[in-house]
Amino acid sequence: MLAGAVVLSVLSAGCATKKYVAKTVAPVETHVNNVETKVTAVQAKDADQDKTLASQGQQIQDLDKSLSQTKEKLSDTDAKAVAAGQSATQANQAAQAANQAATRAQQSADGARTFADQGLTRLERTIDAANKFKMVKTSTVLFAVGASKLTEDGKKELDDFAKQADGVQRFVVEVQGFTDKTGTAAVNEALSQARAEEVARYLANEHKIPVRSIATLGSGYAMPVADDKTRDGRKQNRRVEVRLFVPEAGSGTIAQAQQ
Repeated sequence: MLAGAVVLSVLSAGCATKKYVAKTVAPVETHVNNVETKVTAVQAKDADQDKTLASQGQQIQDLDKSLSQTKEKLSDTDAKAVAAGQSATQANQAAQAANQAATRAQQSADGARTFADQGLTRLERTIDAANKFKMVKTSTVLFAVGASKLTEDGKKELDDFAKQADGVQRFVVEVQGFTDKTGTAAVNEALSQARAEEVARYLANEHKIPVRSIATLGSGYAMPVADDKTRDGRKQNRRVEVRLFVPEAGSGTIAQAQQ
């Protein structure tokens, strides 16, 4: 019985201890469970934050990549803009050069046109002057009464006259004979013509003046230069007037030769 009592006592004490332990441990377990729950929640929250951070990190990486690409595009755009600006500058310079070349060409064309116009004007003037003749020399040869033969003084006068035609390519010599009033008109016309022909013959034979360049005319008593009532007047009227004509374009040469 004693042993049973001891056993019962021990069992009772053991049960009491277990209850005590269970009562004591239960709150701890509950607390531990709560802590574990919180830890799990924190871990879950951390996991979510990690995911969020990872997502944000990826977004940041994507943004950096996008920024890098944007920078590259901007750099490429800047390079293209610079190239376009250089091309525009070169094009502008080329346009300016072309404009200057066109201006010079226009000036050259205007100068050539002006030169051509001036040349044409000079040519027209030269042709016009070549068709107009100017008298550069005149001489008078006197004859004896009723005669058509040249005197020595008359030949000397014609020799001096012929020198003025030397070196001249184009010229015309007018030979016009006259008489005093003595004799009939028919006789005077024939005599004046004979005197003119005598002068023309001398110039052609002695000075090689082309016959085609000599024009002769007997005018009789047409244009007296002195009073025919006097002896000296009649002497002055018995004459042949010789005139040298050259184109106006070549008259300067004659004028220099005469000097």
